[in-house]
Amino acid sequence: MAIDYRNYPVRDESSVRAYVQVYFAGAGLDPRVEHHNAHGRSDLEVKAGDRHWVFEFKVVREGESEEQKLQEGAEQMASKRYGQQECSPELKRVVLVYSIKSRQFVKWREMED
Repeated sequence: MAIDYRNYPVRDESSVRAYVQVYFAGAGLDPRVEHHNAHGRSDLEVKAGDRHWVFEFKVVREGESEEQKLQEGAEQMASKRYGQQECSPELKRVVLVYSIKSRQFVKWREMED
């Protein structure tokens, strides 16, 4: 499945999240967007088998630091405790940094619990 990036360009975090949400939905999964907990809202959460995945997306524009965005996302995920309210056998929490210039994910980090 592909989405025409010329007609539907990625401009911000919400459009990155929407693209990923569409892919998960197309795979027959049930993605939850901006899932609330007592500390904040995660960007996207989805269950796949025994795993509960939590994603925090950050967008980097020209002149911004990819590493700084990755660190910012990791700090946000840790401080807001995204996904920790779920009772799944395996929790996977991932921060992804998307580059507007290169139109791809350029950094990622799996969070340790």
